Formats: sequence, C-alpha cells, structure tokens
Amino acid sequence: MEATIALTFVLVAVGLLLTVPMFIVLTGTAFIVFAFMTPMPLSILPQRVFAGLESFPLLAIPFFVLAANIMGEGGLSARLVALIRSLVGHLRGGLGMTVVITCLLFGSITGSSASTIIAVGGILYPSLIRAGYPERFSLGLVTSSALIGMIIPPSNAMIVYGAVAGASIGALFISGIGAGLLFAMVYMAYCYGFAVHHRIPTDARATISDIARASRESAWGLGMPVIILGGLYGGVFTATEAAAVAVVYAAFVCCVVYRQLDLKGLWQVCMSSALASARILIMVAAASLFSWLLTVTGATSFIAVPFAQMRESPNLLLLAANVMFLISGMFVDVFSNILILVPILIGTVTAAGIGNVHFGIITTVNVDIGNITPPFGLNLFVASGTFEKPYVQVVRAVLPWLVLSLICLTIVTHIPAISLWLPQQIYPGVR
Repeated sequence: MEATIALTFVLVAVGLLLTVPMFIVLTGTAFIVFAFMTPMPLSILPQRVFAGLESFPLLAIPFFVLAANIMGEGGLSARLVALIRSLVGHLRGGLGMTVVITCLLFGSITGSSASTIIAVGGILYPSLIRAGYPERFSLGLVTSSALIGMIIPPSNAMIVYGAVAGASIGALFISGIGAGLLFAMVYMAYCYGFAVHHRIPTDARATISDIARASRESAWGLGMPVIILGGLYGGVFTATEAAAVAVVYAAFVCCVVYRQLDLKGLWQVCMSSALASARILIMVAAASLFSWLLTVTGATSFIAVPFAQMRESPNLLLLAANVMFLISGMFVDVFSNILILVPILIGTVTAAGIGNVHFGIITTVNVDIGNITPPFGLNLFVASGTFEKPYVQVVRAVLPWLVLSLICLTIVTHIPAISLWLPQQIYPGVR
C-alpha cells in the first residue's frame, strides 16, 4: 500500500511541476496507478468519472454560469457600478469601496470569482487609475475583491461541497452572507485607510436625481438575488431549481427589459457558458476519480490519521485543516481541492463536534483564497490576461490583500457565529 500511495503523490507532483493541465494530472495518475499497481479492471474508471457527475445539486453549476454570463453581457455590471458609485463615491476611498461592493453584488449573481474580475474589473480598473489610485493598489483590489463572488451566495464551491459532504446547500448559501460581509468590511476599511494616507481625491457627491436614476436602471438586476435567495429560503424551489429560474429571469431582463442582448448574442453566451461549465465539470469528474483512487488505495485513511489524533482539540484540528487547504490551493483548483480533501477530513471534523455547515464555509473561504495564492492561483492568471499585466506584478499587487484574507479566514474559523447566526434563524439546529 505504501508503494501505491508514494507512486500516486509522485505522479501528481511531477504533473504539477511540468504544468500539465490539472484534470490530466488527476485522471492520468488514476489510470497509471490502477493499471500497474492494482488488479482492478480499467473499465471501471470511466464509470467512476461519470459517477462523479451524477449529482442533482451539480446541475446548478451550469445554470448559474449561464445566468451570470447573460447578466454580464446584458449590461448589469455597468448599471451596478453606476448605482454603487453614486452612493459611496464621495467617501474617502469611495471608488475602492465601489469595487468591493460591486464584487459583492455581482458575486450574488455569478457565484464565481474569475467572471467577477472580468465583468467588474474591466469597468472599474481604468476608473481607479484615472482617479489617482496607484496601479499596484488597483490591480490588487480588483483581483482580490473578486474572491467575495465565491463566498457570497450563490456559490459554485458551496454546491460542490454540499454534494460531497451531504450538507444543506441552502444553509451553506446563507452562511456565506456573514463571511462575505466580513471580507467586504475588512477590504473597505483598508480602502479607506489607504485613501486617507495617500490623499486620494474623492468623487463629487451625487445628487438625489442621479441616485434615483441609477437605482431605476439597476433595479431589475438587483431583483435577481432577491428572487433567487427569497425563493430558496422561502421553500419555493431548491438550489438547482433556483439556478434554472435565474437563467430565465436573466434572459428576460437582458433581452426584453434592457434589450442589450438579441437572439444571436444569447446564443453566443450559451456557447461560451457551455464551455465554461465543461471546464468546471471536467475538473469535478477528474477530482472525483482521484478521490476514489485515494480511498481504494488506502491513502485517505493514511492522510486522515494525523487529523484523527487532533479530535480532542478542535481549534488545532481546524488550524491543521486550514494549512492543508491553503497549501493545496497553491497548486490545485477550487473544485479539486474540495473533492480531494473534504472526504478525507469531514469524518474527523464532525467527530470533533464541528458542524458540516461551519466547516463548509471554512472550506469555501480556504479554497477561494487559493485563487489568489501563487504559483497557480486562477485569479492571478485571469487578472494578468484581463489587464495585460505581467504575472509577477499581479502577485505583488495581491500580497497585502492576501494577508487581509488570511485574517478574515481566522475570524470565520474561530468565531462561528459570524457565518452560522443567520442560517440558524432559518434552519434550526444547523451548526
């Protein structure tokens, strides 16, 4: 067994060093290990790949991706920016706060951090530079604020975690509100302090008529999270059905109300969303196969032993889990991180008295921070390509924000009420 486990991790390490695509690393490792180290027939591997996708909650992912892309192409992001800037632009650091709040609201529609960088950053990054904010600050702000998009509901990471851990996706979603607001407040406080220290000029105060006009123009877009979350927590539909409702609503708003998307544009959005969903789900399938490999070969039990010895000290256990997630997030994507590590840790964590919803928000924050953690953080590459900046420059820009994110992670980990108080009002007994 030891030889099989060693070969597994050597193959993964070699694949990462050679920068082989992650889904090939995971599936290729599984194929080689099963072919040469076990008597198991290889015909079972495709079955396990598809078994990883046969989950009703996972259907929400392509629906939320499509809804997000429709709203992004249909003019929602520009309207949200105009509204938020009219409300806070006159404050010290107001434009930086506009980025954070817009990412918060846009994240409540997209459930993704990468798409938030493109949609929000494309509008606000040039505005930050023109307003006198340093390039490094602006780049780090946009790249890091997009993290809130995966913490605030709906969140694709929470959907995958819920499917793996058997946790209530509705409770997970609402737990993300407290954690997302914490991130937003910490980031905005930093924006305020930075603007005061560097004497960044502010916008002129918007008039009542400006605010009213911006509110009218963005009202339909703001209605989407209200409908999704209201219907979900009101028991009208499940998370997957909420995602389907979001697509219909988004298409109606952008094609009929805003009229910024015609049928040809809608078709193009559907095609790009299908490709984006495929990239996510192929990772889910590959990670599910690799997770099964770890279970079959006994690697899961081998890795879980040190954590099981920490059950008497929940704080130490959570610290070790955080470190493990953060290190893994430096090399693997969000969904692989969840699908590989959660099955290893969830039994020990729940045995230590830590609820699966609390551990779910901790997991989500951890894997999301991985998006801005070098060397392979997804947001780093997205920002580098979107803003045409060198990768190293993006890494340097996010370092202060990475420190702030780790502070927020520590608070979420050790003060459960921040994320659990609200879901406990709707789902009694949740922990």
